[in-house]
Amino acid sequence: MGMKNCSQLALEFANRSDQQGVAYDQLKLLTEYGDDREIGLGVADVHVDEIESPELVEERIKYAAKLLGDPERIYVNPDCGLRTRSWDVAYAKLSNIVKGAALARQSLS
Repeated sequence: MGMKNCSQLALEFANRSDQQGVAYDQLKLLTEYGDDREIGLGVADVHVDEIESPELVEERIKYAAKLLGDPERIYVNPDCGLRTRSWDVAYAKLSNIVKGAALARQSLS
């Protein structure tokens, strides 16, 4: 909370063991303490080749938006870089992030 010159926090959520439990407690804390920074929401696990469906990405975004109270603060991204994945896997993950974000945007607006 003391990072005064930081306007966005990029956090990993997809590679946590429980998708909508402990990992998302960080978002609850930000809300509880009145922090209004943008959130780089990690919605794709960069450690596995499994491709997240657009619907799963959408679900993760909507859940985070519910906790934060403002979907405009969310910027979706993979948990980290995709350099350990093949080009095909990286492309598929990023494509589904885009599709999932579009679904979430549609249902949240």
